[in-house]
Amino acid sequence: MTPYEAMLLGLLQGLTEFLPVSSSGHLALGQAAWGIQTGNVTFEVIVHFGTLLAIVTALRTRITLLIVGCLKRDGASWHTIYLLIIGSIPAGAVGILFKDMLKEAFASPVAVCGFLIATGCILWSTRFARGDRMKITSLDAILIGFAQALAVLPGISRSGSTIGMGLWRGIDGREAATFSFLLSIPIILGATALEVGDFLAHPPQMNALWPLLIGAIVAYVSGVFAIRWLLGLLSGGYFAQFAYYCWLIGLVGMAYFGG
Repeated sequence: MTPYEAMLLGLLQGLTEFLPVSSSGHLALGQAAWGIQTGNVTFEVIVHFGTLLAIVTALRTRITLLIVGCLKRDGASWHTIYLLIIGSIPAGAVGILFKDMLKEAFASPVAVCGFLIATGCILWSTRFARGDRMKITSLDAILIGFAQALAVLPGISRSGSTIGMGLWRGIDGREAATFSFLLSIPIILGATALEVGDFLAHPPQMNALWPLLIGAIVAYVSGVFAIRWLLGLLSGGYFAQFAYYCWLIGLVGMAYFGG
C-alpha cells in the first residue's frame, strides 16, 4: 500500500466513521474498487485509532467533565460510565462470537452494498422520530448497544443505527450523537488492543509504517471535521437525508460488483 492509498483510505475512514454512511462499508468497497491491499486488519485498526483521537478532541469538554466527575465520585458521572459499559456489551459479544462470519461479510462487496441499502432504510425511518429528552436510561443504553452490535456488519452504519435508535427512543439528536460517539470508544479500544500483540510481535518495516501513520493522521483530521459537521446537521434535522446517499452507493455498487 502506497502513502497516497493510505491517505485516501484514511480520509474515507475519518469522514464516514461519524457520518451515518458506514466507514467499514466504504473501506471494504474502496479497497475492492481500487484494488488496494492493506495486508491485514492492522491498517483498519490504526485508522480507527485515529478516529478515536478525533472523538477525544471534538468531545474533550464532555470527556473531561466525565473524568473529573468520576474522580470526585459524582453519581451522575459514574452512571454515565455504567450506561457506556452495558451499551458496549452486545457489540463486544457479537464481535467475538461471529468473528469468522464477519470476515466473510467484509470479503463480499455485494453484501456490503446490500447492508448500505439497509442503512438507508434505517436513516429514512428517523424522519418519523422526534425527541428532546436529554437523560439516557439503562433501557436506552441497552437498545442503543444492540443497534451498535448490528453495525459490526460492513455497510450497516454504527453512527446511523445508534443515533437512529436514540431518536426513536425520544432522545435529543445531539445528545444521542454524543452518547453514540462516547460508546464507540470502548469498541475502538478493544479492537486496537486485540491487534497490539500481533503488531508488537511482527512490527512493520519502516516503509510499511509510514502508510499507517499517514492513514491515522488523515483519519484524525477528517474525523474531527465530520463530528462537528454531523452535530450541526442534527440540529437542523437533516439526519435522514443521508439515506439517499446510502441507497445511491448501495445500488451503484451492486451494479458494479454484481455485474
